[in-house]
Amino acid sequence: MESEKKCQEELTALKKEYEDFVYIVSHDIKTPMRAIVNIATWIEDDLGTNIDQDILDNFTLLKNRVGRLENMMNALLELSHANRTKMELFEVSIPKLVNDCIAMLGDKTNIEFHTSYNLIDEKCITLGKKLEKVIYSLLDNAVRFHDKEKKNVSIEIVENKTDYEIVIGDDGPGIPEEVKDKIFSIFYTVNSKDVVDSTGAGLTICEKIIKMVGGTIEYTPGLNGGSVFKFNWPKAITINN
Repeated sequence: MESEKKCQEELTALKKEYEDFVYIVSHDIKTPMRAIVNIATWIEDDLGTNIDQDILDNFTLLKNRVGRLENMMNALLELSHANRTKMELFEVSIPKLVNDCIAMLGDKTNIEFHTSYNLIDEKCITLGKKLEKVIYSLLDNAVRFHDKEKKNVSIEIVENKTDYEIVIGDDGPGIPEEVKDKIFSIFYTVNSKDVVDSTGAGLTICEKIIKMVGGTIEYTPGLNGGSVFKFNWPKAITINN
């Protein structure tokens, strides 16, 4: 019993050390990254208007890569304190929360959203910002990686006795069978980051938040192609660090 307690204490200490390390690195790397972009811009200005197009393209590529690295650092930072920030419980209207997430997506041209609710009470008291983050990220994923001109995205929410079952699906390209076990890994993307602008951290953060509140998330292929993500969100929040 004593050895088990010691192992648990060591595990807790290691987790805190890891989270502190990620937090510090994410902050400290941002300053030199911004300096690189600034220096590249200054060199461009010093070279004047007669600069070769290939050189301009290289500067653009350099700044693009630094921007991508900064986004990845921001994602690492968000992952490291997913269980330390925005932990307030407050009342939310579930349909309104979904509509707010859809509104945040930006350009919704040629996207049709299909919503279905089976709720006892559309309002609940929960970690509203965390639930919003998960739903928004899954909707953003469904739209961002869609490959058809006309896109269909579905959101179905069913209230059970102890939790909400939330299913978000699309009719996009889906995820190849051979890589589906990797999709919750940090920075992993099915498509090249040069093809689709993404850090590859969204699903990792979603999974961490859902596990933190005592829920589960799973991916299944859609019946007619596309992707389906199903997760349950407990009514009684249990913080599992």
